[in-house]
Amino acid sequence: MNIKHYLMLAACVTVITGCSGHRTTEEAFTTHAESANILFFQIPSTDTKTRALALAPENAKIETMTTTPNDLSSVSGVLNRIIGVDRTTITGTINKD
Repeated sequence: MNIKHYLMLAACVTVITGCSGHRTTEEAFTTHAESANILFFQIPSTDTKTRALALAPENAKIETMTTTPNDLSSVSGVLNRIIGVDRTTITGTINKD
């Protein structure tokens, strides 16, 4: 591969990593955060759970939180840390009180 391919790969990784967002209605919300894992380096290095929780509304009642395994005590966690994507999704309701 030449330098153009490496630059394109670096640009793609930079653009697709560190995504986070939220969607809210009057009664419910969903937040998500993703990070890319490449050879045990996480891009960005901040925890996806922390980023997803920061996007939740202040008067939110969290009902479900799902996250991909990223520990070193399971096969799927190790494989995800070698090359994979960490994803945390939080859903819940918004209290009107």
